[in-house]
Amino acid sequence: DSRLAKPFDANDQTLDLATPSAVMALNAALLKVFYAVESWSVPPGYLCPPIPGRADYVHHAADLLASDRNGTIPRGPDIRVLDIGVGANCIYPLIGHHEYGWEFVGSDTDAVALGAAQQIVDKNPRLAAAIEFRLQASPQKIFDGILTADDHFDFVLCNPPFHVSARAAEEVDWETPWAALV
Repeated sequence: DSRLAKPFDANDQTLDLATPSAVMALNAALLKVFYAVESWSVPPGYLCPPIPGRADYVHHAADLLASDRNGTIPRGPDIRVLDIGVGANCIYPLIGHHEYGWEFVGSDTDAVALGAAQQIVDKNPRLAAAIEFRLQASPQKIFDGILTADDHFDFVLCNPPFHVSARAAEEVDWETPWAALV
């Protein structure tokens, strides 16, 4: 789309990655080409992550799992992952399932984000059996009401906390022990 490009020199054009729609288009293309995600979008105002960095994170997790398995990365649906704060982009489950065949449970406190993530799965039916979403109704809790007695996860991942401003980050009570969050 020529509206997403800006002149690079007299003969070339490049994506203007300062334009959110260009980043969205690039991510959708990367997901389609490298991860077989035919349809992907994120609602306005929600995180549109850099795909290569998120893929690196998943590959590092795979390496950690391999370190406990004689160097062999485990593959397939027997590996279950909990993605805390899966967000509207559902990026870790998309990459982890495609690359390794893992199953994911994505939790979030934002029902709109979970709805957007579910739409991604619905538009890519091969993902339906591999990715499940659970709403965390209490932002002060992480696992309470998300985990069931039958759940077993091989690892848990999450993004670092995102804040609307530096001031909001400064107001976080970082001294709250984990036990208070469960």
